[in-house]
Amino acid sequence: MQINGLHHVTAIAGPARRNLDFYGRVLGLRLVKKTVNFDDPGTYHLYYGDAAAAPGS
Repeated sequence: MQINGLHHVTAIAGPARRNLDFYGRVLGLRLVKKTVNFDDPGTYHLYYGDAAAAPGS
């Protein structure tokens, strides 16, 4: 079996600011969308992608 890509990864993290700093500054990803987690309205659901927000990034 050959794996051609990865659709998404989900992880629960601590403070949103630290999450944004890590994924944005360290990994160089761009925040492309922010919503409220429907299962826990006190928690953000942050979506990251590459600089062009390309699908699968």
